[in-house]
Amino acid sequence: MPEQCAEIAILGAGPAGAHLASRLAAAGRDVVLFDPKGAWEKPCGGGVPTRALREFEFILKSGSYPRKLIDRITLISPSERRVSVKLAEPFAIYSREVLNRLVLDRATDAGARFVQAAVADFEREGDQWRLTTGDGAHWSVRYLVGADGAASFTRRRLVGIYPKGDLALAFGYNVTSEPNSGPNSGPNSGNDADGEEAVVKFLKDFTGYLWAFPRPEVMNFGVASKLGERTSEELRTLLKSFVCDYYGGKLPDETRLNFFGAKIPTLEFGSWKELRTIGDEWALIGDAAGFADPITGEGIYYAFKSADLLADTLIAAGVSTNSYEIPTGEYERLWRKEFGHDLEHASYRLPRFYHGYFFGQVFTDAVVRLARWHRGVRTVLIKTLVGEQSYVTLKRDLLRRAYQIF
Repeated sequence: MPEQCAEIAILGAGPAGAHLASRLAAAGRDVVLFDPKGAWEKPCGGGVPTRALREFEFILKSGSYPRKLIDRITLISPSERRVSVKLAEPFAIYSREVLNRLVLDRATDAGARFVQAAVADFEREGDQWRLTTGDGAHWSVRYLVGADGAASFTRRRLVGIYPKGDLALAFGYNVTSEPNSGPNSGPNSGNDADGEEAVVKFLKDFTGYLWAFPRPEVMNFGVASKLGERTSEELRTLLKSFVCDYYGGKLPDETRLNFFGAKIPTLEFGSWKELRTIGDEWALIGDAAGFADPITGEGIYYAFKSADLLADTLIAAGVSTNSYEIPTGEYERLWRKEFGHDLEHASYRLPRFYHGYFFGQVFTDAVVRLARWHRGVRTVLIKTLVGEQSYVTLKRDLLRRAYQIF
């Protein structure tokens, strides 16, 4: 089989990789995108935060891809206090298969080549990368990008795997809806239906949370916690109990349940200082780079954003020098400026968010209690959960709002 060539190879066709491929191909770059699964149902809640919808307008404008728009969130504290909040702007929930298909379609429409195969090996030879796919095909490329998730093969080969402390473990169920189901039996099947609500539940002595997200035809339930804090069996038990409570005390029939599990990058505070995301003709984006909110685990916005920043860097370098020998510090400077410092601060805040105290109570209990009576506290809390609140000013903003009560 003769060797094939491309300028840029991207490993992973999720939101990060496919969006990068779309940007580069639209700028006239010769891009090949590798993924053995193509568009697939990744274990994930599928929430696309408001700022991602605002910044990457094509997501909602691609109207033929079904989604739910969420305009309310109900928060449940460790002591079972509840508060429901109406959002000023909705966020969207997609099946990950649908979201991946949306972005992959844009990439191929822009001219990127898609190869549905895994890259089994790669090595540097002179000024080229030599890639071998699982089916024995050989490729020669000038620039290599890892966008292949938290378990990234690219990352493992270039900088090493994540340490245990930099990961969270998530389990979940996709529960298919029953025909003519009511609002408490599963989601309706419409697109952009009114009155869609997400549920987030915090637990005592637990670094993470449970969620219930409505999708078209499916209710997505999940639980996520720092890796090693609870056993897999404990997480499964918590998840089953949460799903049972949602459906009135009974777990749906097994034929309606689709179980999933995945790891999520949730970098510890000290890991950000030494984080490597770019080197000699290679770069990492999205989960492969470690770009996810350490408190919420949300990574879709950072997948799109990091792809955008790398695209800007590569396009500028290619136009001006006809090469990809870019200063390695430029991409890093951009992502640290745009979101890295805030994610680093989120890592610092993580223990305090889930295990700290506020006005003498567990933080999540205190904030939910205050949010029930004060719109300002509700606003700060919801902005935190949907990715709009800076973690640098989180404590200050909550204190200012809280003291306005008394």
